[in-house]
Amino acid sequence: MAKSRTDRDLARGRRAAARVRIHSGSALTAACAQIEATFSPSIYHSILKDRVAALLRRGAAHPDVRLRYRALIGRQPITSLEAAITLARRMRCAELESRGSAVRNCGHCSRSRFTMMRLDEVCLILRLLRRHAPMRFADLMTEIRASDMTHARGAAISGAAAERVGRV
Repeated sequence: MAKSRTDRDLARGRRAAARVRIHSGSALTAACAQIEATFSPSIYHSILKDRVAALLRRGAAHPDVRLRYRALIGRQPITSLEAAITLARRMRCAELESRGSAVRNCGHCSRSRFTMMRLDEVCLILRLLRRHAPMRFADLMTEIRASDMTHARGAAISGAAAERVGRV
């Protein structure tokens, strides 16, 4: 039976606390060890993986998924999976550099974390796709672009209809 990532994180914290208690550590030291092991840097990876898994379960046609990644997909004429992975990595590196230069110049970064989150998610999704279903990439891109065209036409029709209603 597979455990969830959260269960594994909690179990890792309990094991760390038990190790401290075995070596006759105080209750405070055991509590600190449990908290540190449970909420270690790996928790951020677990959260990212859970978020990506939820997005993958929804599918490419889900409105939230389309809205979240439309700007990234629409701007770039991507033809292959490797090109998409390379582009996503370059965009992530450029964003990291922009954030670093903002910190160096101003002492803080006012850029949104949402962009980095989206780029991390895209990188993980593309790596998963390369590993498990590389032949599906072209079909997915076609589906996403087709659904964008369908929704764009629907928006144009409803906009024209709204103008006609406004004139009447």
